[in-house]
Amino acid sequence: LVAPVGSGSSARVYLADDVTLRRRVAVKVLHEGLSEDDAFLRRFRAEAQTAASLNNPHVLGVYDWGHDVVPFLVTEYLGGGSLRGMLEAGERLTLSQALLTGLEAARGLDYAHGHDLIHRDIKPANLLYDESGRLRIADFGLARAIAEAGLTDQDGSMVGTVRYSAPEQARGAAVDHRADLYALGATAWRLLTSKTPFEGATTRDILRAHFTEPVRPPSQVVPGIPGSLDAIIVKLMAKDPNDRFASARALGAALEESADSSAATKSKAPLLVAGLV
Repeated sequence: LVAPVGSGSSARVYLADDVTLRRRVAVKVLHEGLSEDDAFLRRFRAEAQTAASLNNPHVLGVYDWGHDVVPFLVTEYLGGGSLRGMLEAGERLTLSQALLTGLEAARGLDYAHGHDLIHRDIKPANLLYDESGRLRIADFGLARAIAEAGLTDQDGSMVGTVRYSAPEQARGAAVDHRADLYALGATAWRLLTSKTPFEGATTRDILRAHFTEPVRPPSQVVPGIPGSLDAIIVKLMAKDPNDRFASARALGAALEESADSSAATKSKAPLLVAGLV
């Protein structure tokens, strides 16, 4: 292990050297409490093997996994940081960059969903960039392992970050790929406005809003966002999964159409994603 990179509700991440293959990697060391749960460890092994079988330019590569005092994953190391880091640093994205982020995430989800793998915890911290700016989705399999072992996150009573979770997931009901689409919509809402779609003083307040309040189009917060993008995000965040896009592939097609429309009508001054200041 070379240096700590970050820490989340379930693990610490380190930059590390693979001394056998002589390459830099990331090592995700899960918190010690997880190593004491046999149900979690069984599910973790199965999910790690499934995640390691994925091979897509928009899904973070898993190289190895194991249990040495604590469970760990070894993944490719990306030097471009995360979407959460960009948001917290106040970096500004053009509208075209925001659309590309959504499109690449949709492509990664489409691939994973085609292999019957649901993420369950799409959020800015799990959208990573390589040095060239290409997006990868991290942590496939981990959220499901935690959920099926009956464990909870430190910041809530369910798996999946409360501010981005679909209503059915927040209720503890069975979820399918459309829960990932809802979470991606909530992530995009924050990307475009610098705010989360629903705020509240407590976790219960935020959950209630996810259950009952219709999401506002982002352009009501940041004027100038195209209506086509408003419509995509509102559809992604429909309360009823049947009212969302049928698949990540359908979402990708809608984003491509929105990008073409925006390119045809944009002014000489590029629209910056407001709020990221």
